[in-house]
Amino acid sequence: MAIREFLATVKSAGLAKSSKYMVVLDLPKGPSANNFGRSNVWGGLTSGGNQFSNYSQMVEGQRLVSLYCEAASLPSLNIDTKLNKVYGPGREMPYGVSYSPVNLTFYIDRDYIVKRFFDTWQRSIINEDTHHANFYNEYVTQVHILALDASDGMDVSQSSLKARYQCTLLEAYPKTVAEVAYGAGNAEVARLQVSMQFRKWTETTSPFGIGSVQASQKSPEYIIYNPAQGTFRADTSATRFNDAGISI
Repeated sequence: MAIREFLATVKSAGLAKSSKYMVVLDLPKGPSANNFGRSNVWGGLTSGGNQFSNYSQMVEGQRLVSLYCEAASLPSLNIDTKLNKVYGPGREMPYGVSYSPVNLTFYIDRDYIVKRFFDTWQRSIINEDTHHANFYNEYVTQVHILALDASDGMDVSQSSLKARYQCTLLEAYPKTVAEVAYGAGNAEVARLQVSMQFRKWTETTSPFGIGSVQASQKSPEYIIYNPAQGTFRADTSATRFNDAGISI
């Protein structure tokens, strides 16, 4: 490839930047998934003597987790194979797919809301007193990883996101919340590493906002994020596009 062609293509089409990303974790349903829609879905779940006594506190944790995500990665996809050999060189024949957990790193805020968010989430998976496992659909959720447009974030007054690529982890939950390292000679911000386990992932790129997976592959609405206020809201008036990119 000629260097001039390479430079011209990069100038016109651009390259993706690894610093332009965003991670949004949907809140798990909690006990309401199996308790007739109980409103206080996180009541009674304690974390280190502190309690998320209402849903709004979990929403604040959700906001900070998205804001303080220092590092993330798009998930991998592995084709599982088995050697099929009858005579001569064999063939690796596919029989399924598997996924590796996605590792996320977060800055920890002064009040440790980010840490308590994941502590509470993990305690909704296994009861630390009885060691009984809770229902699967109570603690799994969707995690959205967005590769943002290179210009996104330049204007803090913008009210919507433009993702060039987005994938959604389905049936995700925090499998491992790593230890937090301290040191007398370390003046850096404390960080929390979380390994998210999930069943599978799918691409959910939408023209604007945050796409999601509901009963069907396409969501009936988009989630709009306001970076100036740090809030999420559903936008039912956004223009819809079909798979061919035509407004509907």
